[in-house]
Amino acid sequence: LIVPEERSFFFSRKIIALKMQRFVIALVGLLVATVGAEVVDFGACPGTMKCTVHEVRINPCPEAAKQKPCTVIKGKNATIEFDYTPEWASQEAKAKAWWTTPATDLPFIGMDEKACKFTGCPIAAGQKQSYSYELPILKTFPTRAYDVKWQLLNEDGEQCCFIIPIVIKTKRGKV
Repeated sequence: LIVPEERSFFFSRKIIALKMQRFVIALVGLLVATVGAEVVDFGACPGTMKCTVHEVRINPCPEAAKQKPCTVIKGKNATIEFDYTPEWASQEAKAKAWWTTPATDLPFIGMDEKACKFTGCPIAAGQKQSYSYELPILKTFPTRAYDVKWQLLNEDGEQCCFIIPIVIKTKRGKV
């Protein structure tokens, strides 16, 4: 027979065990998400840039291990993340993505340009920050290779900018 004091002791131990279990599950989930994002090669945008882009990551992108362009699948999402240090400040930054060619830039359809939803705002000059955006790859996008220009801009047009190659396919392994 368990007396009331013993019940509360066992009950509190179960609560602690459940909280620890939840913490471990959350930690494992975070580690899996971090490990899944692959560091990708990127190029600089033309023009003046008052910003350092330290690293660009795309998830999923198993191709990055072989220094190949990431393959993104129609109807799925791809997470684009990057770390940057701007030389400028901003209260309400904008983000833009473009399909870029030597002749022209075409805006990426469906992009949420309110950058403060995806990075900490206000953005402070000289402070390293991260940006993370879940990019929907619409089924209407043509299947092919693209150069994507990604910009983060302040109110005066000062920017962080990089270019990454991607390939849009209907399925992995199929063109």
